[in-house]
Amino acid sequence: MTRHVVALIPARMESSRLPGKPLKKISGIPMIVHVAKRSMLADSVDKVVVCTDSVDILFACESYGIEVCMTKSSHQNGTERIAEAAEVMGLTDDDIIIDVQGDEPFVKPEYIQQVADFVAETDYGCVVPHQMIDEYGNLNRVKLVSHGDRILYFSRSDVPCYFGQVQQPMKKHLSIIGFRLAALRRFVSSEPTPLENIERIELMRLIELGEPIGTFHQDGVSLSVDTPEDYELACRMMERDPLFRTTIEPELS
Repeated sequence: MTRHVVALIPARMESSRLPGKPLKKISGIPMIVHVAKRSMLADSVDKVVVCTDSVDILFACESYGIEVCMTKSSHQNGTERIAEAAEVMGLTDDDIIIDVQGDEPFVKPEYIQQVADFVAETDYGCVVPHQMIDEYGNLNRVKLVSHGDRILYFSRSDVPCYFGQVQQPMKKHLSIIGFRLAALRRFVSSEPTPLENIERIELMRLIELGEPIGTFHQDGVSLSVDTPEDYELACRMMERDPLFRTTIEPELS
């Protein structure tokens, strides 16, 4: 059976910190469109689909030629949303599913490709890459602790705690997540778990269920737009972003 690489982008309008986030315009283009167009540039990605329950997001994406899968409004997180879309689209155990978060307007195509390659080359059903940061005390940035290429824990706190020592850079959870269909099905077949509820990090559910999650270091920087301050920064950064200026903006003009 032929293996496909499919990028699924979950998007909803009801962000508590930045309502209407997917349709907020950056350089005149909705944020969700930036994410989808960049995802389409990844070498081995066969299909890019925005997964949403919002008709407004549907219309915005369709106006830019972006495929959309309408999903239920009852989903509590993006992983549930892409799991539904994967089933609706008839994806199989052979396919590689890349969850690209809709608030990453600077996502690089090579990042998506690296995640797809890592999933293909390992036995992990879920893969979360990381980058090193020294941004301490920011609860909006999810950090992880790993041993080798396996994740042990996620937290919004600064982890690990260098008790009595000089603080060291931490591993930031990146918003490009690789899945096999079996891991997605295991996630949605379980109720939220205790540590998932405490940390408010959905992938803690898989760790608590004993599902191994892989990781690798990804060079570069990323910006998740979580707050109004992040949005203002993204608007300034896009004005000089080389991929947008040379590839995406000319296509959409």
